Amino acid sequence: MKKSVFIIEDESEILGALKYLLEKNGFIVHGFASAEEFFSFKEPQDHSVYLIDWNLPGIKGIDIVKTIRLKDKLSAVFVMSAYNKPDQIIEGLQSGADDYITKPFNYDELLVRIENAYSKVFSLSDNLMNVGLKLIPDAQSIMKDGVTVNLTSREFVIFHHLYKHPDVASTREELINHFEKDMEMTSRNIDVHIFSLRKKMSKINIGIETVWGTGYKLVL
Repeated sequence: MKKSVFIIEDESEILGALKYLLEKNGFIVHGFASAEEFFSFKEPQDHSVYLIDWNLPGIKGIDIVKTIRLKDKLSAVFVMSAYNKPDQIIEGLQSGADDYITKPFNYDELLVRIENAYSKVFSLSDNLMNVGLKLIPDAQSIMKDGVTVNLTSREFVIFHHLYKHPDVASTREELINHFEKDMEMTSRNIDVHIFSLRKKMSKINIGIETVWGTGYKLVL
């Protein structure tokens, strides 16, 4: 299947660099300098990746995201922006984007993210694309179906580890080892944070299962 990328970016240098990078790596790239150009294009495709600049002339990028999401729930949508405050990142993700890329960005890192997005688009396993779940590290928050849950820094570390290993029970020792050495954590601390996480996760119908004799496992 052709790997299509739609880029909507009014800075010609960035658009040109992205097209060169992606075409070099086997993608079919459609570039647009504005929302108007994009909406006049007659061949948008499902199972694609969209890279959309927030601060476009005329119709803003997050409004394009909202329009795409009305018809296309599966394609991977990235918002690109120099805005880097937590509330701005959350607003970008609430528009329906799967990921938020702050400018200036590393092109090699972006390429990896795009490749990973394609794997997720065509995967049937639980992941960001098919459970509607987004992790927002900069804001220490989790978003699902438009509902944002704010976590403490320690809760976010625990949740992030459980999320990365959804089919495996993590022991308390594994969770403790995931913290920086200067953050004093004990098994009792882990249990207290898990209790708090469960209460917060209940708002978005995500569970944390106790696996007796082992530890904890995320239930998406």
